[in-house]
Amino acid sequence: MGKSLTQPGNITRFQINSNTRGESVKSVDLSAGVVDYRYYESVLSNHISATAMIVDTGNSDVGGVLDGLPVRGGEETRIKIEDNQGGELNIPLYVNRARDAVPGTQQGLYVLAFASKEYFAKTQTRVTKGYEGKISDHISSILSELLRAGEVDVDETSLEYNFSRVDRKPFYFCTRLAKKAVPAWGIGEAAGFLFFQTRD
Repeated sequence: MGKSLTQPGNITRFQINSNTRGESVKSVDLSAGVVDYRYYESVLSNHISATAMIVDTGNSDVGGVLDGLPVRGGEETRIKIEDNQGGELNIPLYVNRARDAVPGTQQGLYVLAFASKEYFAKTQTRVTKGYEGKISDHISSILSELLRAGEVDVDETSLEYNFSRVDRKPFYFCTRLAKKAVPAWGIGEAAGFLFFQTRD
């Protein structure tokens, strides 16, 4: 008899790599200490995110992970999850922040918040030039040129929308452009677009 879809999966890897420069990159696998993991993707969010509640006993090679690794934000985290149907999910995310940390105890309990690499890239980059043509072409150019995003799925839009130089964060600006877009296949027959990210 197969496993129920309501049964939990299994975290087999939860490796956080240090950002500190040195002879060797320090990393810690916290898969045994993850007591709650939540992954989020939504058509209402322009980036994927996750949270993990960690019980840190300080038994790793670096001692307590928050101070020993250290975790300050931006650390690459390799997460591998086996679902209850035999499938596997590999998600590279980056630490956004640590919260609810309880220092000075035998067993630290804290929550790490994660986001995709594009989330961090968007905060450091701006759309600084003008574009001419269809909005779908603008979106593709912004994501590939400014954020170096991997595979991007952009539905074709109709009508041209030209604009001069702006100074906006890429995800914010793409969300604004999506609201102005009209589908190529149905002018006046369909709503606009959503701008969102999935793990694919």
